[in-house]
Amino acid sequence: MAEQRLNPPALDPNSHSAIQTKSRRGVFVRMFSSAIITQTILSATNFGVGLILIRRTSDLQYGYYILVSNATLLIAGLQEAFIQPPMVIRMTRSDRPERARLIGGLYRGQRQMLMVLGVASIAVLAVLWLAGWLDNQAGLLGLASVVVTVAVLYRTFFRMVLLAYRRSQDVLKADLCYALMLISGVPLATISPAPAATALFALGLAAVGGGTLLFKSLWRHEAWNNQGPPSMLREMAPLGGWAAAGSATHWAFSQGYNYVVAGALDVTAVAAIAATRLLMMPVNLLSSGITSLMMPTASGWLHAHGPATVLRRLTLIASGLASLALCYFAAVWWARDLLFAHVLHKQFAQRDMLLAIWSAVFLIMVFRDQLLYLPGSCGLYRSLAAVTGTSAIVSLAIGYVAIRYVGIVGGPLGVLAGELSNVSGIIYLSLRQVRRSRAEIQHK
Repeated sequence: MAEQRLNPPALDPNSHSAIQTKSRRGVFVRMFSSAIITQTILSATNFGVGLILIRRTSDLQYGYYILVSNATLLIAGLQEAFIQPPMVIRMTRSDRPERARLIGGLYRGQRQMLMVLGVASIAVLAVLWLAGWLDNQAGLLGLASVVVTVAVLYRTFFRMVLLAYRRSQDVLKADLCYALMLISGVPLATISPAPAATALFALGLAAVGGGTLLFKSLWRHEAWNNQGPPSMLREMAPLGGWAAAGSATHWAFSQGYNYVVAGALDVTAVAAIAATRLLMMPVNLLSSGITSLMMPTASGWLHAHGPATVLRRLTLIASGLASLALCYFAAVWWARDLLFAHVLHKQFAQRDMLLAIWSAVFLIMVFRDQLLYLPGSCGLYRSLAAVTGTSAIVSLAIGYVAIRYVGIVGGPLGVLAGELSNVSGIIYLSLRQVRRSRAEIQHK
């Protein structure tokens, strides 16, 4: 009898519960497969865009494109960090009408905000341009920045909502359209008099195309309530504000080094760092491919199994991804002469050192990207913001000093220091949450 209790009966493959289990596993596999394919497409597109601009434009124009596009990514990341965590938490507890009201209210609030800020930004640019405080190149770059930011926020919103519904196949179709439009437009931009600005306009047009498909897919799947209150955005503030603060401070050390380098050296130095970093970007499809789906997945694991199981599963996922990343880094190092001579068509000072530092940075990022979801699912956004803020200070301070003493390699050295600080803080918060959970169970 004891053995029967310790060893549950085998699952009949023809039973209803077995069929349900297989069905859930099938949905899980399809969902993550779509997410990985999507990230592969996006990573390949970003790599292709960077490669085209590196090969066909000047370092100055490529540097401008990097600075503006990274700033746009910051704003899109702030939107996602502010909305996604509280939205996912509410959606998991709501019925269909409540979800429709939530999404409708968020969309109305975002649309009103973008309209006001977009018009105000263009008006300010027009005044500065007409007054002669901006030359034609700076004015065109400013206009492109506003247009692409609004377009990217539009696409990001509907992409985020569809992923919260785990409609990764719909996202895949829209991202494929986005990628095709972008990779077709950028080559045309390189023959224009202002390649950076034209490439940004191409990015904005692609974001509108992809966003429109996402808009239609969400409406077909679960239409939102057009009368939802715009105040939903304000209601997200208690939780989303801390998440957005954490996202902003993380961006400060993960991308802020570009602006430190541009200020301390020049814009062309940004091109050298960005080009070597570009070779590491395929690692993103290993880590970021499932990132967009990990928040709802980790939240489900936390609810069903507790923090210890979530931490163990996230660590296993991160370790597997890191092993694959190491294989890729070794291949890039072996072929580095060929890649710079025949792929990038560029040679940079301290090239090998830049590659080595970026490899270490991306390896740590693989762990950070996955481990982040335990404290995130537990709602520890204030603590995460504090950890990330400290890491940003460490990164920018070390990066600035290193740039002064060792040149352009100082930028990624600062990023490495920040990532080490950040992942250490995330591990501490995760272990603390596991201990707290075990203590609560023991006291019951």
